[in-house]
Parts: sequence; structure tokens; C-alpha cells
Amino acid sequence: MSVICYCAIVSWIFLESSVLLTQVFFKISFYGILWGCTHVLCGSPTIPTLKALSNVLHPSNQNLTPTQKIWQRWHFKLGHIAYSHIQKLALGGFLDRVSMGLLRTKIADHPKCAACQFGKQTRLPDETTTTVKCEDHLGSLKEGQLKPGDRVFCDQLESRVCGRLLHTSGREPDKDRFCGATIFVDATSGYIHVEFQVTMNATDSINALDSFERSSLHMGVSVNSYHTDNGIFKSKRFVHEIMKNSQSIRYSGVGSKWQNGVSEGAISIIASRARTLMIHAALNWPEVEDASLWPLAVSHAVQLYNHTPNSSSGIAPIEVFTRTTSDCQFLRNCHPWGCPAYVLQPRLTSEGGKLPKWQPRSRRGQFVGYSPVHAESVSLIRNLTTGYVSPQHHIIFDDWCETVYSTHESPPSQWNDMCVFQ
Repeated sequence: MSVICYCAIVSWIFLESSVLLTQVFFKISFYGILWGCTHVLCGSPTIPTLKALSNVLHPSNQNLTPTQKIWQRWHFKLGHIAYSHIQKLALGGFLDRVSMGLLRTKIADHPKCAACQFGKQTRLPDETTTTVKCEDHLGSLKEGQLKPGDRVFCDQLESRVCGRLLHTSGREPDKDRFCGATIFVDATSGYIHVEFQVTMNATDSINALDSFERSSLHMGVSVNSYHTDNGIFKSKRFVHEIMKNSQSIRYSGVGSKWQNGVSEGAISIIASRARTLMIHAALNWPEVEDASLWPLAVSHAVQLYNHTPNSSSGIAPIEVFTRTTSDCQFLRNCHPWGCPAYVLQPRLTSEGGKLPKWQPRSRRGQFVGYSPVHAESVSLIRNLTTGYVSPQHHIIFDDWCETVYSTHESPPSQWNDMCVFQ
């Protein structure tokens, strides 16, 4: 009898130990698999990954108030313009109803933007020198230009980083890539037009001039005169082209680039905004960072500038240039440049299209601007596999990069000196 009791006790202990060991092994295996999947998918342990996947606009971020998050969202969408400008746009009713809450806040309460610090920071003043502008000479370069096209300021932007072509997969050699652009600025409206060039010689500059004039005529504007710097604009072929079109041209003095300050200022604004757009995208989605995308960033910055109402007059440059009115729906439909975009598979875009049951119904691409030859609802999406940029309509945007991974541990390394001005 004692032997039977002893065996029963030993069997019960063994059974309990087996159950306990099974539970422990199951828990270890489960958490090991969970950690392994997290490590493979995101490249880091669980807790840092969860923190990295939450962006600054996430509800869990207590460092920003709800009003500051609204401010930041519009700051990202509108190309990192000044917060005071955003507040004036909200006051004018150009944005949505939620942005009306910005009117109850002070400008000093606006949040900091990391991309703006990387892309726009300048030297601090020495607090001993004071610069005072002469009121009598402000706007003197535009004085007397009352009709769009009366005078157009022109200058060239050069980039040390070669930019990819827009109709290829981005794998062309550097000699076939964009090395700069010609910037045209209308004196009356402030409207900016950009034409990218593979070379900065007279042939490509004349082609840029012809393209700008065709675009202007399409909007009902005829160009009468130009103001440029010296250099390629004084070449015989370029001057002959101007004279053939019965136009006039004037130049800045040697060493007096301030006489062409309108185009110089436009280049500075557009290059600064485009650089900030690219840095913002690199900070939030570093896996797809590509410095050769700068032509697309410049085009998007120019389009935003032309459609954004002026902070003082409340009228957008494109409204003055085309002599039409805008409902600013373009601004309300904007998305941050470089954000992830999920595009519906081509088979499903037509009625009756089908896919295998277990295949993804969309692919992930990168938003790189809006198509200039389609409706405003058609966006340019970069295919991350092939590299081609195509116009798409059936898209879902991830404006705040919540579906991609970023560590935010180091700043971009390619933006210290991207553009130089000629």
C-alpha cells in the first residue's frame, strides 16, 4: 500500500512539473518568436520599435499640444512655410475648419520643426550690427511693371548633385542627368517658373526660354522683356532668340547681382524649401532617401509657392499671373512631399478587374508631387521597385509616415551643400 502511494505521489509531481515546464517553454517560445519577428521586420527590439513607429504627431506625444499638432500638420503639407503665414491662411479661410483654432494661439507658441532646423538654419546675429532697409528703394526693381509679362527676371540654379530625369527609371549616367535649372520670375505677380537642364549651354537655355513662353501663352500672358545676369544670357544665340521674338533684354552690372535680386531671392526661397522637403522625407523614411530626386522637390516647392496666397495681400501669384481667382482647394488637398502612398493595383482600376485572393491589392510608392498635365487630383508616385515616376489617381496617402520605420537617430548626411547659385 505504501509503495502504491509513493508511486502516485511521484507521478503527480512529475505531471505537475511537466505542465509547468510546458507552460514555461511555450511562453519562452512565444516571446522568442515575437522578438524575432520584430527584430527581422524592424531591425530592433520591441520597445524601441514601438517608440520609433510613433511620429511626433501621434496622440501619445505629450510634448505637443493638440493645437501645435494642427499647426505642424499644415506646416508639413504646405512645404514648411512660416507658422505666421499658416495662421494668416487660417484667418483668411483658405484652410479647413479645424485650422481656425490657430487664431486663438500666439505665434510664439508654434512648435519646432526638425527638418527646418536642418534645412534653413543660418548664423545667429552678432547683436552689435543693425541693418536698416531704405524704404524709398524697396520694390524699385518691380516699379512700373503693372501687367504680367511686362518684365521677367531670369537666373540659373546649379546643383552639384545630378538630378534624375523625370521620364526614366533614374538609372541614367550622370552626363545625361539634370545639372541645374533656369528660373523665371514675373515682376508683377511674383509667379515662378522653372525649367530643368542637362547642360547650362545656350541651346538648353534657349529651349528653357521657349518652354516658358509657351507655358505663358497658354495662360494668356505674352512676355515683353527680360532682366538677367551676364554669362550665358549674353551669348549671341540667346540674344538673337530674344530679338527674333521682338523682345528686349537688360543685364545686371558686373558684380551687381542685387540688380537681379528678384530672381536671386526666388532661387534662395525655392532651393531652401526643396532642401527642407527632402530632409523631412529622409528623416521620416530614410530607406528610400535619394538625393537625385531634387528636381521633383524643386517642382513641388514652386507649385506650392505659386498656389499659396501672399501673406500680405491674400492673393496667390498664379491668380495675378493668370488674372483668375482660385478656391485654394489645391492647398487643402496637399500632402507632405516624400510620404508613403499606397496605389491600387492596375488590374483593379478597371471595372471587373480581379486578383488572386491572397495577393496584395495595392503597392507602396513614394509621393513626389503633382502632375502638371493632369487634374489636381492626379499625383506623381515613384515606384520603389522600378524607379519610374507615373501619374496615379487611386491612392491612399500616409501623410505622417505611420506605416514605415525610422529611428530618428542621425540627421541626413547629403544636404550640407546641395545647391550653389550662379
